[in-house]
Parts: sequence; structure tokens; C-alpha cells
Amino acid sequence: MKTCWQILEIEETTDIDIIRRAYLALLPSFHPETDPQGFKQLRQAYEDALRIAQSPVKNREDTEITEVAEHEILLAFRALLSSDEDRFKQSAWQRFIQQLNHCSMEEIDELRWPLCIIAMNSVFVCFECLSLLAERLRWQHEDCQGKVGEEELESFLYSLAKGNIFNFQTILHLPAVVQNETIDFYQAFERLWFYHPQWLAPFLSQHYTVIIPDDTQLHRNLLCWYTSSRLGIPELLDYARSWREVEPDNEDTRYYEYAQRVYCGEGESLLAELCDYWREYPSTQADALMLQWCRQHRVDYYPLVVMMIEARELVNDQGKPLLYVPGDSARTRFQLYEILSDEKLSALGRSLVEMVLHKGHKPRISLTCDTEHPLWPLYLVAKQLVQANQPTEESLMPIVSRLDAEGRCPLEALIIRRLLIQAANFTEKQTVEQESQPQPMPVNDGGPGCLGVIKIIFYIFIFAGLIGKILHLFG
Repeated sequence: MKTCWQILEIEETTDIDIIRRAYLALLPSFHPETDPQGFKQLRQAYEDALRIAQSPVKNREDTEITEVAEHEILLAFRALLSSDEDRFKQSAWQRFIQQLNHCSMEEIDELRWPLCIIAMNSVFVCFECLSLLAERLRWQHEDCQGKVGEEELESFLYSLAKGNIFNFQTILHLPAVVQNETIDFYQAFERLWFYHPQWLAPFLSQHYTVIIPDDTQLHRNLLCWYTSSRLGIPELLDYARSWREVEPDNEDTRYYEYAQRVYCGEGESLLAELCDYWREYPSTQADALMLQWCRQHRVDYYPLVVMMIEARELVNDQGKPLLYVPGDSARTRFQLYEILSDEKLSALGRSLVEMVLHKGHKPRISLTCDTEHPLWPLYLVAKQLVQANQPTEESLMPIVSRLDAEGRCPLEALIIRRLLIQAANFTEKQTVEQESQPQPMPVNDGGPGCLGVIKIIFYIFIFAGLIGKILHLFG
């Protein structure tokens, strides 16, 4: 039968970080759903290794500890660390430090680093409490004189300065076993988020019931961690709202609230606020929330929103919009390829996506496949822009009229405005290009030439009137 060290594929050690790194490295190979027995064996090996690491070390490198193991201070310190009642209480730690005041200077020098080694090998220790002892004994690199490994001491002192991930006082009412499991979960969560974010989803899938301690900073960290992993936790919504109430001018608080509402699956009740947020705080984060909401609730809006986002980003050095060429962005192409796998996307949506992705090739599905679709007028204008054609007044007027419709969808209004802006930019671009080209001398042949001039004047009036309507809408 394999030992816990063989399962973890490491040598026997008392270094807690090495044990945890080995466990996290093997974790993706033993998913609880596909290999429940392997995961159970790995988890048991991890817990056994942690228990062994907490026991007194008996080897030649720790001879000095063994020699003073019977000292009452060391015994008292181990008793404090193992006490379910006192290990996280500053008052208990202060009483222990008072015992040191009765020791001679020689005894303090003798006990300083053995106490440090015991603390370093403790898994569940309150750093806020331990910092009181560290200050009293002056645990510093320059004073260790080789009695403690430099890298281990540096890592330990960094953790000590950083403090606990949450206030352990908030879980003292829980059984010790639950306290340890809660601390272990959040410590592993924090390490994964910083160093191996790709493993967060498998890690979280192993835990079904998690206690959330009553700690404000932890709540904000959880909002950040879960949101970055695109995971929604209903319990976090109250924390997000209370944070926003405390800091109403902080843009992050608004983002985390909307993100959790999106990832928790909130539907139409969120859309108006989400659209306002996207318009007021344009960012890749707002884009991601808008696209995620569309995928969950209105997938046929998704291709149009992707085009809307890409068009918004196309500006020159002076901030003026550039002529929109759909599909030039690598991110846009990735998003469109991704949505093709969504079975909920209609044939109309697939036709436009294929048109953007495969320019110059006829899409497998015609864009006229569903002219009765509610979004058909929007898709028709989008198609003309994708094909680098000037949208006609006949195609633009139906979507302009929808802006004034009663009970209009706020997301649809955003899309229409962006399509109209791009149509206006296209007209302006074409006019500038025509004016910059050398014009041939007019030839008066008595008929067709005059008719051509009349047609040009007619189209100028049409597009001038259209641009005027668009400017009026945004005025």
C-alpha cells in the first residue's frame, strides 16, 4: 500500500508549502466526478501528510529542538497552538508572552528559533496573534545564523506580515474540525487564485458546503475571486450591494454587483441597469458582462453586440471614429467562432456570423432565411455594413422608428444607435473620398448628363436628411 508521500510524489517533509504544492499539482488529474476514488485517495494522503508535518520532527537536523523539547515554554507553546479554545485569541497569546518575561536572556536566546520552527510547522495558526510573539523574539533573517532555512524563513515572515486571509475570531463558535476545514479551504483558494487560476473551477467543484465567515475583507476578496472565474454565488450578492452602499463612487463596487447578478442568472430585471453601465463605463469588463448576459437570455443579440463592441473601439488618435470593418479584431473573431457552437443561435444569427468570419464566401445560410424574425431589420443593416455597402434609407428607417417604440428593449436601442453611427460614418467617409478624387470635366450631351446630375442631387438630399435625423436622435 502506498504511503501518503508516494501518492503525493514527494519526499517526506515537514514543509507545509511543499505538501500543498504537491497536492495542488496533482489535483487536476483526479477530478471528483471522473475519478472519485483517486480524488478520495489524494485528499486522504494530503490530510495525512499535514498531520505528520505538525508532529515533532525527529531527525539529526532538529537535534537542538529535541534537546530543549522538555522546556516548559516549548510545551506551553505547543499546548497553545493545539488548544481549540485559545489558539486564535490574542489574550491567550499575551499570557504566553508574559511567561517569556520570567525567562533569562540566555533562555530566550536558546528558545527563540526552536519556537520559530514550531510556528513554521503549524498549519492552522493565527498570524495576527503570532506577530505578537515574532515582535517579542525578533525573528529576522539577519539573526537566524543558519538555525532556520533562509527560504523557509523568508516565506514564513512574508505570510506573517501579510496576515490571515480572514479574522479567525469570526469562526470560534464552530467546532475545531470545521474551523480547520474553513481555514484550509480559503488558504488554498487564495493560493490558486494567485498562482494557478486555471485550477480554480476543479477545486471549487470538490466543495459543496462552504462557510463564509463574517469578515468584510474576505467578502470583497471572494467577490473578486469568484467574479474573475465567472462564477456566481447568490450569497455574495448581499455583500456586493452593501459594499456599493458604503462606496457608491467606487466603480469596482458597481461592477462586482452586476457581475454577480449576471453570473447568478438574473434576466430582464437587470438589462436596463447593465446597458446603462456599459454606456457610462465602457471597458472590456462591461463588454464581457453584456456578452455573457446575451448568451444566457437573448443569444440572437450576441452577434450584433459583438459588432457593437468592436465598432465602439475603432477610433483614431484624436478620438474620432474610424470606418468600421467588421471582423478585423482577433477577439471579435474568437467570440463569433465561440457563439457558432451555441445551438440556441438562430439561422439568422448564424448567417451573419458566417458572413463576418468568411468574407468573400457565400454563407451556408442565407440572411433572408427568416425575414419574419423580430431582429431582421437590425440584421439587414448589419449585413450591409459587413458587405461594406452604404445602408439604404429604406433599410435604416425601420430601425430608426424602433427607437421611439413604446417599451423598447434597452439593449436593442444601444445596438440601433451604434448601427446608425456606423452608417453615418460610412456616408461621411464615402463623401470625403469622392471629393478627394479628381473629377472629370462634365460633358453636356443634352440628356443623360442632366439626368445623372439630378440623380446625384437627389441622393445627396436623401443622405443629408438621413444624417440630420441621426444627429437629431443623438442631439
